[in-house]
Amino acid sequence: MIDQSKFEHLYGQCGGVYKTTVLMQKRMRELNRGARKLVEEEAKNPIEIVMSEIEQNKIELIPDNEENREIIRAEVERMTHGQPPSIDVGGTTSEDELERRILSALSKDD
Repeated sequence: MIDQSKFEHLYGQCGGVYKTTVLMQKRMRELNRGARKLVEEEAKNPIEIVMSEIEQNKIELIPDNEENREIIRAEVERMTHGQPPSIDVGGTTSEDELERRILSALSKDD
């Protein structure tokens, strides 16, 4: 069982219960679809993995607004040299995984 104080810490880190819940659900969906873990965690429980990723600032929930959409579009163009991004329809690279990669790349540039 996960200690409630860990959740309280995450709520503060993410900006509330709702934002934390949304972030955890989105990330667990990615993990269930085959995305790789972003932390060196031995746990097999996806909730514990996601909690570790949040604690280590590997993932965050960004607002869906025009500014962020423009940043993502520009990053996709930079990464693909103006060519449309190739998305493997076979399922190995989902749109969610592509979005996570872009957001991860954006956060590393800062």
